[in-house]
Amino acid sequence: MELLSKKSILIIAPSLIAESLSLKLTSLDKNLEITLNSDIEGKTPDLIIWNILNYQSEDLIRLELLKLRERWAESKILIILSGELVAQKSPSLNAEGFLLNPSVDNVLESINIILNGGRVFDLENNSNVKNKKEKLLTFNQKLLTSGLKQIDNEINYIFKYVNSDSTPDFYKFILKGRLRELITAKSFLIFIWGNSLDLYTESIYTENKITSDNSSTNTIIIKEKNTLEIWNLILNRLRDKYNSSNLNIDFNNSSIILSGIKKEFISRLMCKMLDELDNLIKNIKENYKEKDFKEDFNSLIEELKINTISNITESYFRLRRKNESLSINEYIYKEVSCNEIDKESHESIMFIEPIIKNEPLDYDGKLLPLYETESFIVLENIISNWIIRNCNLLASELFNICSTWPELRTVLINPELQSTRNFERFRNNINSYNRWHEYIYMPIYLYESKREYIDIIDNKFTRYFKNENREKELENLEWLQKQVTLLVEIRDAISPQLEIAVKYIGNLFVTFLTKVVGKAIGLVGKGILQGLGRSISK
Repeated sequence: MELLSKKSILIIAPSLIAESLSLKLTSLDKNLEITLNSDIEGKTPDLIIWNILNYQSEDLIRLELLKLRERWAESKILIILSGELVAQKSPSLNAEGFLLNPSVDNVLESINIILNGGRVFDLENNSNVKNKKEKLLTFNQKLLTSGLKQIDNEINYIFKYVNSDSTPDFYKFILKGRLRELITAKSFLIFIWGNSLDLYTESIYTENKITSDNSSTNTIIIKEKNTLEIWNLILNRLRDKYNSSNLNIDFNNSSIILSGIKKEFISRLMCKMLDELDNLIKNIKENYKEKDFKEDFNSLIEELKINTISNITESYFRLRRKNESLSINEYIYKEVSCNEIDKESHESIMFIEPIIKNEPLDYDGKLLPLYETESFIVLENIISNWIIRNCNLLASELFNICSTWPELRTVLINPELQSTRNFERFRNNINSYNRWHEYIYMPIYLYESKREYIDIIDNKFTRYFKNENREKELENLEWLQKQVTLLVEIRDAISPQLEIAVKYIGNLFVTFLTKVVGKAIGLVGKGILQGLGRSISK
């Protein structure tokens, strides 16, 4: 893949990596004008490739990224993380491109996409880098890297004298000639032996071979700044995530009632809701061009939930109930209401409206363009949390129906819960947890500006938290819930004073024991010893 016109690229990386990358890219595409010197003047590059070895700190990367934006405001930036990833999560950075241990071909493809106005980024679970010693450097590779290091040291040594004002001009003239010879020799060595250098590893510095597991590669490519394209990417990713072949939920007496349904129906429920959400978005996009869809939005969402739960089984599947053969889907459709709302999920209008209107996402007081890396991850997490939580509410409806229809339990409910005792005990535990969450946990979460998310991690439904501004929800709490926040506030106000008082009393008690009681015991002991001494002397 070659660019149609000449494009200037600045590479910021360790010298050997930068030169090797430049050599390999220019060999694949002759239209690339690559500069390795970050001190270029009078010219703004079209693209900056910043290669980072062994990423450890997201804050430092963000700081350096701001400096690059200040210096080259019009340039696009491609960040490459290579080597061993120390941190568990890759950073969320708003650059035009973000890659984890890519190949040269992937870098070239990303360059073309970015320069044409697109976005390319890898997500946090994309590439697992492992440190192995299965392949050592050969003698020729050791000799080559050693020679290149010596040349680099000599070049840096010459630069010190060339850039010094105290160096005579005559010596500068001689040193510049020497510098040209060293640069030519280095370029010649890289040209001849560059293929023996592993660009995206530290093999040029150590004997350890860093290899990447590319089997899980999942690179997000956004070619146009179109929210429907972004929605389709998220839709396909969540479908793969919820697919029954990829989903293997372990029942672990969870506080999530959805886990009490059979695995295949968990997958079917979530995938069906995802499909209904897709149909809803595209229907609104097509049929509400002149009319405001917000007037019908609540009824549309309710219809979405009913359509989801009423297709939990196959269309023609029937089951006997009181000597009557009934369609399960039709029965569920008549019995469910789907009016309950999960207050821990975001309002559906929050993420549906930006997709429909091609607008930024209003999240936590910030407007996030959906084609940016951070925005994409935030939007995907919000939608996934909304899907799982609403499916959890639908699962509660199914459990209510199954309580009066034991035969239906054998079809839908986890085998461990099919006995009446286990079934009712599980429901009671869920109801108890929901009451505690409603009146105790949730007010505390709101007061602490936290939102609870549910996701599938390690084949289990897992709860985790994110810090978000929830002042409006805090103001709308019921009287009893507000008293919980008041108690937390009182505890926060009293606990520091109480801690100081306890510490002060403790210090007084220690002083009393050591200075008063200790001395008294010492005097008594001294008197006893003196008395014993006198009696012995007599």
